[in-house]
Amino acid sequence: MPLLLIPATALAADDHDHNHNHAQGTAGFYGHLDIKVYYDHVYKAEEADEEIDEAYTHSHLEMGYGFGNGFSVNTNIELEGEPAGHDHGGGGATLDGSNRYFEDTPLFVRALTVNYDNENFGAYAGKFDPVISFDQHVMPGIYGYQIVDEYTVREKIGVGGYGRINAGDFGTHRIDVSTFFADTTFLSNSVLYERGVTHKSDGGVSNTDNFSSVAVSIGGSDFYSLNSDIPEGLSYRIGYAHQAAGEGDETSEDRYTFSGQYEHVFTADLKGRALGEIVYINHLNGEAPHDRTYNTVGAELDYRQWSLGSTYTYVQNENPEDADEAQDGEVFQASLSYNFANGITLGAGYKYQEEEGEKNHRIGALIGYSLAF
Repeated sequence: MPLLLIPATALAADDHDHNHNHAQGTAGFYGHLDIKVYYDHVYKAEEADEEIDEAYTHSHLEMGYGFGNGFSVNTNIELEGEPAGHDHGGGGATLDGSNRYFEDTPLFVRALTVNYDNENFGAYAGKFDPVISFDQHVMPGIYGYQIVDEYTVREKIGVGGYGRINAGDFGTHRIDVSTFFADTTFLSNSVLYERGVTHKSDGGVSNTDNFSSVAVSIGGSDFYSLNSDIPEGLSYRIGYAHQAAGEGDETSEDRYTFSGQYEHVFTADLKGRALGEIVYINHLNGEAPHDRTYNTVGAELDYRQWSLGSTYTYVQNENPEDADEAQDGEVFQASLSYNFANGITLGAGYKYQEEEGEKNHRIGALIGYSLAF
């Protein structure tokens, strides 16, 4: 089967290029700026101290420089303030009833790689997020990325590569493979709010300082044939990741992902998509008795510049040694947004979440700005 160039956006079902695929023939600088600012009101929670107002941001600046011969240098700088209850270095503070406005917001380098890309394959080395499942920004709704952000394998040091396959009427496909370990360099720290440098002694799966963790996945799209029953708007990704045990971990972690999406254009003004993703994690975070499964379904309807999107995730926990961690949970979110031609987005939404038996409800607003250069 011949190989050909496939846009990463088609394979990842994403508006951004998070799959380590760059313009191989382009010389010069390029980039993408995406700013999102949220203002939420938590109006119903288990504890009165958790009913607060908060403002936070989920923003990034992707930049690269192409040398015109397939080689490039690329980075993703992120400003990631998180809603209360999440913790990737900010947003995990204990709530005391006080409102939170852009508190504990780290600015850090999420990715920094040297890349080589041509029409048939690519390779990269540095700091990156291994390609395992759909990117978090694929999820519909203004809060859709947040549930994926809980389980994304992120900020690893290693090497990886991909190859593209053209299967004719049976679509175009891309295979991604990488080996990695947790970032313990100075890049694991942040400014504005210091997360602190990660050390091997901190433990955690993949924190091994050697290439004992791996990820492999395959994704595809562009199914089309007058004689085929495969829907033209279908895309998928199937992935596996092994994260070796670090210091203090009981065992290694293995995860399996199954993601699929279908897009349909009804008219020139109206289009929609539906998606589903299952992520099964065996020995979550290296805990021998703890397994977790994220089951997500979502849908989006776009009419001209309006977008109506929603997701529902059912979280299954298995942990016979800890009753709290064995409780199942769920997350539902829905929103309506308007995308202006100048790159500005305005949105409003609702989110309900239950975790470890505690429930909360929030409503909020989003203002965003996106610019490619």
